[in-house]
Amino acid sequence: MRTIDTSDELLISRLRERLTDVRYYGLDNEYAGKTVLSGTAWKALDEPGARLVEVNALLGIYKIVLDDHRWYQLRPAVEFEPLPPVVQAA
Repeated sequence: MRTIDTSDELLISRLRERLTDVRYYGLDNEYAGKTVLSGTAWKALDEPGARLVEVNALLGIYKIVLDDHRWYQLRPAVEFEPLPPVVQAA
């Protein structure tokens, strides 16, 4: 995992646009593994000691790590193409 320099405002802006599927993970929390608003995760980056790390560049998966027990997983939202209409046999 590679730590991302959060002072690069252009890079952070691009990541904020792309990484819209956000889930929170933490111990003993009723929201663990649930989807949260992406703005909540990006605001958490302002907490002392929080850092943005690249987990998998190929898949576009990142984490905002708050401490050893709490983090947000960020990834691009999957957009599905509608299936073509079913061709009926003659």
